[in-house]
Amino acid sequence: MKKVFVNLIFIFLFSIYLFSIVSAGVGVRWNQETALLPENSKVCLTYGIYNPWPTDSYVKVQLSDSLQPIVESQENVVDSVPKYTYSNSSLPVHFCFQTPKVYKKDCLLFDQFLCKQDCSEPLKVYEGEVQVMEVSEASVASGGSGGSTTAMSVSAPLRVRVQCIKHGTDYSLLYIILGIIALGILLWRVYKRKKKKSGK
Repeated sequence: MKKVFVNLIFIFLFSIYLFSIVSAGVGVRWNQETALLPENSKVCLTYGIYNPWPTDSYVKVQLSDSLQPIVESQENVVDSVPKYTYSNSSLPVHFCFQTPKVYKKDCLLFDQFLCKQDCSEPLKVYEGEVQVMEVSEASVASGGSGGSTTAMSVSAPLRVRVQCIKHGTDYSLLYIILGIIALGILLWRVYKRKKKKSGK
């Protein structure tokens, strides 16, 4: 009986300890983990920060280093998350990404004109996380300086895949040049005829 009583006390104390660990903190919600974008295009994704606990939380939201080359902007910067902010009313944070030109083209003129794209290279993928770190109120007030420690952190995975658009040789520039030449020849002939008539 004494052993059972000791076990019950241990379970009770352990439960209190666990509750103290998860009794405060923030969470992050998202709608998609992967975005497929053509190269040289832009997309904005929204993440939600929430705090269902009875204490206000102060946070720092950032992207992992592997995503920094394509991030264009971060909108709606969240510094604090009020208590009882549930998932369905989370505070939005918008990240906008701009994919670069990553695939080589086979061009006939100056590596820029009369190009085709055969998409023979492996798919380029930028992979990382949206990181939400809970920090002290003093750290937020000082703009992140002061060396404050992070209380806890949560993250959401993110993969941005750069799509290669396959196409044949683009002859549009050649057509424009030929059109300009044809128009020039036509105008020259009209000019010569008028000049010849005026001479008579």
